[in-house]
Amino acid sequence: MKTIFALLFTTLNIISFAQTSGFKKAVNPEKIIQKLNTASQKTKTIDSDFKQFKHLDILENDIESTGHFSFQASDKVRWEYLQPYNYLIVINGKEMWINDGKKTKKYDTESNKMFKEINDLMIGMLQGKILNSKKYKVVFFENNKQILAKLTPETPEMKEFLNEMQLFFDKKNYTVEKIKMLEKSGDFTLIKFFNRKINTDIPNSMFLVR
Repeated sequence: MKTIFALLFTTLNIISFAQTSGFKKAVNPEKIIQKLNTASQKTKTIDSDFKQFKHLDILENDIESTGHFSFQASDKVRWEYLQPYNYLIVINGKEMWINDGKKTKKYDTESNKMFKEINDLMIGMLQGKILNSKKYKVVFFENNKQILAKLTPETPEMKEFLNEMQLFFDKKNYTVEKIKMLEKSGDFTLIKFFNRKINTDIPNSMFLVR
């Protein structure tokens, strides 16, 4: 089960202080939260390509992969990896499907505490609810173009895998542009979203796996 948890973090799993030094601590975090909440309420769907960079200290180069991401409010998520391998994760309410390119497994997120944490994390990030969660300590930074929310886990379950999570929001529409997961080992995963489309029609069939 821990292996699955770590793998799912890889799908969600910018950079160290030197690369985020252009951000200054936000002087009015309450106003930022209000804008993020407003944007979240207006965002019904997100359809986007993504590129993921997995950094492992033992490797000279980062592992790169690309795929497509879809979200439909309030609890439907689809992560589909297309290159260099095929891998699919779909969450639809309390149900989760994982296809590794060979077979599909279905899980009930409510029946397992770990899967529930994963579900709450993924949906919470997309809807901004995670910023109000007692499971994380949140500190906001900003520059002219982006809001950076640094989240430190407070629960033992999350602390075991996650050192810090960073969410980068575009100030134009307050949607997520980048997600970074910093692990205890010093490894990290960075996901960048591009070709984003907000509030376009996405078929419900995209969130079902047969």
